[in-house]
Parts: sequence; C-alpha cells; structure tokens
Amino acid sequence: MSKDHAKKSSTSRSRRKLARQKAHADYSEQAHPRRGLVETVDLERIEQLIRPVLASFDLVLEEVTARGAGNGQTLAVVVDLPEDAEGSVSLDTLGEVSQAVSAALDADPEEPETAYLLEVTSPGATRKLMQTRHWKRARGRLLRITPQEGEAFLARLDAVEEGADGVRALIRRRKNTRKGQPESYHEQEALDPASVRKAQVEVEFSGPADAE
Repeated sequence: MSKDHAKKSSTSRSRRKLARQKAHADYSEQAHPRRGLVETVDLERIEQLIRPVLASFDLVLEEVTARGAGNGQTLAVVVDLPEDAEGSVSLDTLGEVSQAVSAALDADPEEPETAYLLEVTSPGATRKLMQTRHWKRARGRLLRITPQEGEAFLARLDAVEEGADGVRALIRRRKNTRKGQPESYHEQEALDPASVRKAQVEVEFSGPADAE
C-alpha cells in the first residue's frame, strides 16, 4: 500500500467516525476545504447560485452566512427539507449536496481566490422557530414556548393552519406529572405564533408521545 493511499484511508476513517458522532447527537454536517471567499462576499448572489442546486435534491435554503477573516473564513450553508416533509436531512444527502454546491461555486466565473471552508449543515435538533415554515416542520414535536407575557411552558404542536386571519398553531400544553408517570396534555388550543417571544424544539429521547 502506498503512503498516499494509506493517508487517504486514514482520513476517510476519521471522517466516517466524525460523521457517526454527529449523527448520534442528531446534528449533521459535511465540510469540504476549498478556495474562493473574500472578506466581503455577496451572499445574495451565492444564494441565487445554489438554490437551483438544492432544488434538485428537493431541499430548501435556510440561510447562507460567512464568518472569519483571511484564510480562516467559512461559508456556511444551512439546508432543510420542504415544510410538508417529515424527518431530517441525512448525512449522506448532506455529503452529496456539499459536493454539488462546491462544484457550482467552482464553476462561478466571479469566484475569488481566497481560501475558505465550505460548510453544509441542516438545522439542529433543538432549532428555534423563527418562520411559519419552521413551525410547520415542527409538527408533532414537543416545544418550549415563551410567550410575550408570562412564563415559558411545554406543549405538543399538533398542526399549523394558515387562513385569511393569519397563522395559528394548534397546541396541547403538557401537564405537570410526577416522575415515571406517562405524559398528559390539556385540551387543544390555538396559538398565534406572533404572540410568542421564543419557541424552540425540545429533545425527546423516547420520541414524540401519543398521550392525550
């Protein structure tokens, strides 16, 4: 076995180990070293460039950000499934998307030469709900909701409805139960997301419950 082949095999094993660790933590990421970011980058142009690439994978663009300076810069691309989809973006898909986005940026005639890291990720397990599509993606999940006034509470998000009067989330607040007892919920109620100061998905190690 050549030294080059041994080095590639070792690198591949390290990447697989890292991928398994991140998958276990319900956080997914694929990063590829590349060249081309300047200190001032046109993020809007990059968004327009990569949206068609993501559409070919049936994914939507969550956001594009740039951080760092000089040779330590990172272009971070966050992608997600459509609002009517369930589950999360797989590590394998993120890897394929990362390669495709990298190729699209390489083919861009306006791409600069400064070295940077391309990072393609999906939203974490405890994502904050900032847009209507975020609420729709969280259907069935347990949320920690902090209203504009009052204390935070836990609630199961059953559905999200849009109409002439705006958006409303149908939730069931979780009752306070003793440790070891099954989860129990109050009657369903409608919540206006605009009345919420903060909403975030809660991690459930046992998965969503069906308790009423």
